[in-house]
Amino acid sequence: MGRRLLLGIALVMGIVTPSAWPEAAAAKPGAPRTTPTAPAFTSGWVNGEPTLRAEARGVRFFKQVSRERVSIRVEVPGDRIEVEADTKGTVRIGRNGTFLRLQMQDRFEANVARIQKLTAGSAALDGLEGFAASLEGQDRQEARSVMTSYALLHALRGSTGPSRSMARAVTPVASSRVVRAMATTREEGPYTCWAEFATTMDQYLVEFNSCTTDYWWIPGWNAACAFQFSLQGELAFFWLISCSGGMPV
Repeated sequence: MGRRLLLGIALVMGIVTPSAWPEAAAAKPGAPRTTPTAPAFTSGWVNGEPTLRAEARGVRFFKQVSRERVSIRVEVPGDRIEVEADTKGTVRIGRNGTFLRLQMQDRFEANVARIQKLTAGSAALDGLEGFAASLEGQDRQEARSVMTSYALLHALRGSTGPSRSMARAVTPVASSRVVRAMATTREEGPYTCWAEFATTMDQYLVEFNSCTTDYWWIPGWNAACAFQFSLQGELAFFWLISCSGGMPV
């Protein structure tokens, strides 16, 4: 498992209307309020790549990850965000047919400003805020995976707080619950997969702390560090799923 990513990654973000799930309808005025239900998570595979679906609080979330790319979709009725991030160094962002093409080696704070302008007023991003708040403190690995994507989206818009929270929560701790959930047919075995994941995330955490401490004075640098760390977390966690044959629980 590769331990390092360059601070150059590719992103595609788009917001389209209407929702790709037409059966999702906005609440009618005067409709009775209901108690929010627990998030529903579904893990699976598409074209040999692990996926995660989650739904709660009117927000639908989908993620698919390969060795060098993460694709994320977040949507609410009437608003949809799609993200694709990889390690090639190019950023492509679009909303309602308007696209930006950015290079991550350019001034990160300038890119953040353009992303903020493009995504201002997104109902999907607002919905993700509430969804993420409902997942805080949960130990389920699916919840942590959604929070990793949440951190990545925040870093793109210049906020490092969620990535710092992720740094505190994502550091793996050996767990029998994880071992029981893992398939044992692969040569690596669950313990080997988990140990490699733990070692890798520990190294990423060291690099993240060093990045934010050593270069804090460079405009936009902390957000760039947060973006790199959150993407590393995305790819490392789904490498664990691929290695062990299933989603840890």
